[in-house]
Amino acid sequence: MKLIENPIRLNFSLHKSLPYTMRYLYGKSNVKTFRLYTLGSVHVYSIEAFDKLDIVMTHEHRNIKQTEVDFVLSKLLPNDDPQALKISHSAKAEIEGDLHKKIRVKDLVIIEKPLTSADAS
Repeated sequence: MKLIENPIRLNFSLHKSLPYTMRYLYGKSNVKTFRLYTLGSVHVYSIEAFDKLDIVMTHEHRNIKQTEVDFVLSKLLPNDDPQALKISHSAKAEIEGDLHKKIRVKDLVIIEKPLTSADAS
């Protein structure tokens, strides 16, 4: 498996590519930085806000495997214990239930890491 960072176009918007997910995670709060990766046909978004870091994995046609989640964790968060992170495999159902909107992907996994003041700098 290879995790490849994709260049981001100047006019790329997370709120347009993941509208309901961004509304569910951040509402009207700001995002500091984000990066876009691909792992085969899985899209991986690393989104850093001022108080947390989220990794959102999406696939349009199949469910995301646990081996893919583990691989992304080992590459993007190598020094973090997976037990200390909040990994939500049922994120798609939660978002659809909260917002009463259908998401256009087959599977969505959210990995959430709270940031401390030492992590943010």
